[in-house]
Formats: sequence, C-alpha cells, structure tokens
Amino acid sequence: MTTTLTGKNQVTVPVEITRELGLEAGARFDWSRGETPGTIVIHVQPSIRQMLDRAQELGRKMKAGHFKGRDLIAELIAERAEEML
Repeated sequence: MTTTLTGKNQVTVPVEITRELGLEAGARFDWSRGETPGTIVIHVQPSIRQMLDRAQELGRKMKAGHFKGRDLIAELIAERAEEML
C-alpha cells in the first residue's frame, strides 16, 4: 500500500488498515524512526473512550478483589513499555 505525503505534511491511512484496526476519525498515532534507515514505526494510541472503558473494567475487577497482592502500577508501566516496542 502506497500513500503520498501532502503539502501540509498529511498522510492518508489506507482503508484496509483503517478497517483492520477499527480506526475512526480522531485516531491518534505515535511516530518514531525505525531501526533501519528510511523506516518509520507508527503506534496507534488508545482513544479517550478506550482508556475510560479500560479504567472502568479495572475498577470493576478491583472491587471484586481480583488484584489482591499485585502491584498494579508496576503492571501498568510494564504494559505501556510493551506497547512502545
């Protein structure tokens, strides 16, 4: 799939990728240089709605006692670190 950079530094995400990842208008991306020269790595960032849903889910699990004896902050940091790879 090939796209073109516009004069306003904008790129269109191909429809196949948009559908596969369930992306909608307003989706946010984290861009970084790849390890190989000339490559770019793009990570889809969770939407505010997704973050709120996840927080609500964790709250329900916390209330039900699913996390006794676990360090939730350390787990969250590890989860975010994995997402950045």
